[in-house]
Amino acid sequence: MSALMPTRSFRAPLQTDIPRHWLPANPALSAILNIYTVIVPSNEAFYIRTLARCLPSIEDPAQLAAVRAFIHQEAEHGVAHKRFWRVLDAHGYRYRTLERVVDALAFRLTERIAPLSLRVSMVSCIEHINAFMAHEFLRQGILADAHPEVRAMMEWHFAEEIEHKTVAFDVLRAISPGHAMRLAGWLSTTCLFYTLMTLGMLLFLAQDGALWRLSTWRGLWRHLGPGHNMARRTLRHLFAYLRPSFHPSRLDDRDLAEAVIARYSPPRGDWLAPSTRGGVRAADAPASTG
Repeated sequence: MSALMPTRSFRAPLQTDIPRHWLPANPALSAILNIYTVIVPSNEAFYIRTLARCLPSIEDPAQLAAVRAFIHQEAEHGVAHKRFWRVLDAHGYRYRTLERVVDALAFRLTERIAPLSLRVSMVSCIEHINAFMAHEFLRQGILADAHPEVRAMMEWHFAEEIEHKTVAFDVLRAISPGHAMRLAGWLSTTCLFYTLMTLGMLLFLAQDGALWRLSTWRGLWRHLGPGHNMARRTLRHLFAYLRPSFHPSRLDDRDLAEAVIARYSPPRGDWLAPSTRGGVRAADAPASTG
């Protein structure tokens, strides 16, 4: 990672006059990222509660510092995405019932019935999904035509997912190194995540009146197929996670994260600022091995 893994606050105003289709060339992709932003706050809270439960059992000071930095970064993500809900509200979207149901059934119920090791495995897998989404969206410049404020929020989030992508995986290896637990987390997480994303996309497209437009599905096809090749790339990343030799650090995309952070931080930009939550030096984080 870069020299520092700090906590940053996202300061863009996120005014409610942001267009309904803030990624104008592809309403389907706007809908996908809208449901993503709806799920993020409760999802991030689940990460935080899960890894916080692991803190008493972590003896390595470097790993302890890295987990605390991870928690702080994820907390800031939840705050920023929840601010974006005001934009969704201004356009009349109905999504809060879905968000409450997802939080109650996907996250709160999981905490009550699943052992800690499985919950950590789920966090590790979803962090892998977040990290490879970040890699693809940033490497391909998929958000280049998005509204500037929403692009900044999404790209900052993606950059920090790259920064801390090894943390949850290393905690999983420490508390449950067996491959069976990694597979269990992968199965439960991928099924849940892509089901929620698909249902949420359909919900937003229906409210846009765009669900039955041929242009909507052409845009989705371009994203999944010949344009961004996200279907093929997603499958490749998902199955790479199951290799016994897998480690998130094997995909070195620090340059992507560093470029984004520089773009939105002073003196080049003014939408990122150090948070009072603090951070941790990457040099103090646990070594990445593969």
